Amino acid sequence: MDFSGIGSFESCLDDFPGNFMNPSFSGFHGVNWSNGFSYGNPRFEATSNVGNPSNIVITMAMTEDGSELLQDLLSLKDSRISNLIFNMVFEFIFELMIHQFGRYLFQKLIESVDEIRLQIIMEKLTFPENHIYHASVHKYGNFSVKKLITTLKSSPLITYVIKAFSNKFEKLMTDPTGRYMIMECLDVLDSRTNDLLYVRAMERCLELSRHEQGVVSMNACIARIKGPRRDQLLDWICDNVRFLAQDPTGNYVVQYVVGLNNPAINDQIFSLLDGLYVKLSMTKTGSHLVEQCLQLSGMNRVISEFLGSDRLVFVAKDRYGNYVIQTALKESKKRNGRIHASLIMKLEEHLDCLRHGYGRNILRLIQSL
Repeated sequence: MDFSGIGSFESCLDDFPGNFMNPSFSGFHGVNWSNGFSYGNPRFEATSNVGNPSNIVITMAMTEDGSELLQDLLSLKDSRISNLIFNMVFEFIFELMIHQFGRYLFQKLIESVDEIRLQIIMEKLTFPENHIYHASVHKYGNFSVKKLITTLKSSPLITYVIKAFSNKFEKLMTDPTGRYMIMECLDVLDSRTNDLLYVRAMERCLELSRHEQGVVSMNACIARIKGPRRDQLLDWICDNVRFLAQDPTGNYVVQYVVGLNNPAINDQIFSLLDGLYVKLSMTKTGSHLVEQCLQLSGMNRVISEFLGSDRLVFVAKDRYGNYVIQTALKESKKRNGRIHASLIMKLEEHLDCLRHGYGRNILRLIQSL
């Protein structure tokens, strides 16, 4: 990047008012200079030289009082001050954004500088290393990235963030901190800007749905995706619903989509799950999905499968399946007396078997209905 349009560091110092760069300046009181830049980064230690104004400002930024003072200076809205601070911290902009105190200066700085300097910052944070990603999964850095997203939301520069996230999409979505940065984009930015993230969500849906953290992120993604991409994603889930429903983690994605109560999507899902309801009823996550189906428009379809199966009694006696049968009895009594009576008759054929274990829950319910 050509810095010629910004001006030299020396010229900024010449124009800067007062004795700001003098270490005896009152704003430096309480700053421990003896430690230099020993923040765990060898680049700090290698350049530690308190006589260098850049080093003074960086050291200040890494302290609570110093960071607050520099933020106050930026609040003066003097371009000479913001340009000077930019020039002095730029080399360590990533270290600044992930530091406990330095992050506040970073957040103030990106509000204060012009578009040219913002582009320089974005290029440094995305090439050659994806610093945006590393900051997004950092306990302090993620706050800086969130501020970056809101600051750039109306700027073409936001594409730097979207591309950086796209390149690390699966890692971000499976990280308990990084996932919130994807959600911030989906919440703050428009559909056109987010399109690359929408595409990545569809491409990585299967892998994410089978990941303990990824499935949480995937459901949050489904809730936020807008426009035609949302329909494409829901269609993809329908196409893969038999696999997802039988996966202990992927099942949660199906439950979430069914819970949206989209009649067309649900009818498609309930139809595609034909032949699996008995099997799903006897698994922990699958039983919850079957209960959802019973409580919505899939009730007749599910109970019809139960009535045609020779494994109904096994479902009724199963630790998970007995809850499904209880739901089937309650829902059918409210909504379809004929199918309810058929289910009761089928269960009564196995009264002796139901007198033991979880089957007793079914007997008690039948007697109370």
